[in-house]
Amino acid sequence: MNRNAMNRRGGAGVGVLVVVVVAVLALIAALVWAVGSTPAGAEAEAVVPAGVDEARSIEAALEAAGVYLERDELGKAEAVLTSAVGEFAEDVPLRLSLAEVLLRQERIEEAYGQYEAALAIEPNAAAVQFQAGTIAAMLDRAERAAEHYSMARSLDATVAQYPLYLAVVQQELGLIGDAKENFLYALHLDGTDATAAAALAQIALDENDRELALSYARRAREIEPGQAAFVVLEARALRRMARAEEAIGLLLALPDEALYQVGVLTLASECLGLLRNFDDAAGLWADAADADTGSAEKAFQAALALERAGDVEKAKRYASRAGMLGHAQAGGVVERMEK
Repeated sequence: MNRNAMNRRGGAGVGVLVVVVVAVLALIAALVWAVGSTPAGAEAEAVVPAGVDEARSIEAALEAAGVYLERDELGKAEAVLTSAVGEFAEDVPLRLSLAEVLLRQERIEEAYGQYEAALAIEPNAAAVQFQAGTIAAMLDRAERAAEHYSMARSLDATVAQYPLYLAVVQQELGLIGDAKENFLYALHLDGTDATAAAALAQIALDENDRELALSYARRAREIEPGQAAFVVLEARALRRMARAEEAIGLLLALPDEALYQVGVLTLASECLGLLRNFDDAAGLWADAADADTGSAEKAFQAALALERAGDVEKAKRYASRAGMLGHAQAGGVVERMEK
């Protein structure tokens, strides 16, 4: 049975295993922005008007920065806010607004400094602690990020994102027990959180708790059936349970761009091997190599799979292609096949 005869129907999405990444774009979109609306075309004053009270001066600075941001004049927005922060150093919205301008310029370290200053003034703002944690994570300061996320969770125990992000960082730090607890809590707060379910499935797989891994992986896939990573996660759990036929059925339903990733192909090939279906495994690797003619690894794996299936002549062609593409082991394989 060749690749085209395997009767697959597509889900969508690519990616193989885990689970969560820091949502940088979502963070920037969600940052606290205290700028009032300014009519289109209105001119902003770059200097805060003199002789007005403090509140009106702060409002004027935020409005001016807002207009400059709409025009994508980040330097002018920064100048206004920096001047205002110098005058009103204890104003949290000014500092958060300046942090956003700095983030838009990818000056992450300086933005984080503004968050630290804002939290020194008002430490009990859960959303600001969460945002600070995400910026700390962007700076690869996992322990500091965990502190911010933990504080956010303690300040507001109703937001699923807080324990979710805390769990991700704890997992990175090797605190698997704490991470598991927070993934479970995030899933408790939001039963539709596929990310938490998938993370728990991965932890269960790592702990060789196959039944639990399958349960959580299946839950993640049911929540987001179009997410290829969750399909693969479920297939991995099934493979671990020696339920290879179910696993390969899931994998072959993936679209080509997901199925033809090396990690997914390897898993599919293992499942077909358990079923003693070496011809289909070879055909799968060959189809993938033909769809990506620049991949030395896929050509090399196709050669090995074809050799295992008994088609040595075809295997030599793929091994030769892998060698021409620079695969280090291909030459030895070709030599062995020729002998």
